[in-house]
Amino acid sequence: MPAGESDYEGVPYADLVFEDIDWSEVGEHDPARRAERKGTSETDVQTEWATEACQDERRWVRSAGSTSGLTVKVTGYSAMAGFVVTTIVAPKDHPPKTSWWGATAWAAKPSEIKIYEEGR
Repeated sequence: MPAGESDYEGVPYADLVFEDIDWSEVGEHDPARRAERKGTSETDVQTEWATEACQDERRWVRSAGSTSGLTVKVTGYSAMAGFVVTTIVAPKDHPPKTSWWGATAWAAKPSEIKIYEEGR
C-alpha cells in the first residue's frame, strides 16, 4: 500500500508538499455540496478552503485508511474559512511530488481539531 503508517511511498508525511490540488474531477463528492449530499446541516467547505488547509504549515497528514491505500487525509487551518478543515487527496505522481487530486473535504471533527492543536 502506498500510504503507510508514517510515510507515502517512502516520503514521510511531514515532508509531503501540497502545492497544487486539482478539484476538477471531484464530481459528486464536491465538498461545497456535502451537507446536501449527506442530508445534514454540517458546514460545506469550499475547495479553496480545503486547498489552503492542506498548505497550512502546521497541518496533520496521515493515511486516509482507504482500501486502495492511495489517499491521504490532511487536517489544517483555513484562514479563509476561519476553521480547521480535513481534506482527502490522492497524488498525481508516484512517488508523490507537489500535485494532488482533491477528493473531498469537511469541517474537521472535534477529535481531529484536538490532535491538530496538539501539533501531531
